[in-house]
Amino acid sequence: MFRLADGRSSVIQPLGKRFGSKDEPPYIYLDKDDRSGSAADGENLYIYRPDLIDLVMVFALIYEGAKDFTSVNGRMTIRDQSTGQEIFMRLNNPDPNLSFCAVCTIRRVGDHVEITKEEQYFPDHSYADKHFGFGFRWTAGRK
Repeated sequence: MFRLADGRSSVIQPLGKRFGSKDEPPYIYLDKDDRSGSAADGENLYIYRPDLIDLVMVFALIYEGAKDFTSVNGRMTIRDQSTGQEIFMRLNNPDPNLSFCAVCTIRRVGDHVEITKEEQYFPDHSYADKHFGFGFRWTAGRK
């Protein structure tokens, strides 16, 4: 889920084939949907224009295959291509009863970006949306 500095907001997710874009707003792009966890490089979310973002909430969703987050060894690496710096996050406290995890938030603050590990679990997208204040209208969907 993202909100740009100009107020535009949306969701990037494989459900509905919403992968974002490298070359036009939001300049945020998800390269693939790895439902099995077998892709050697995982799923990769790129933020090409961090100067345009207000808030990005990166999430993971259990919907097929895995029973819950306790069985997937959830982790994420954030790489700053310009500096080479890496931030590694592991999902340390998965809730076996909740299928949606808000992993982290990325906010533009002045001329830099702040990344905060959230690891907050919710029943679904709509609960996380309400918590982070995006204001979307949700309908049920399937892949």
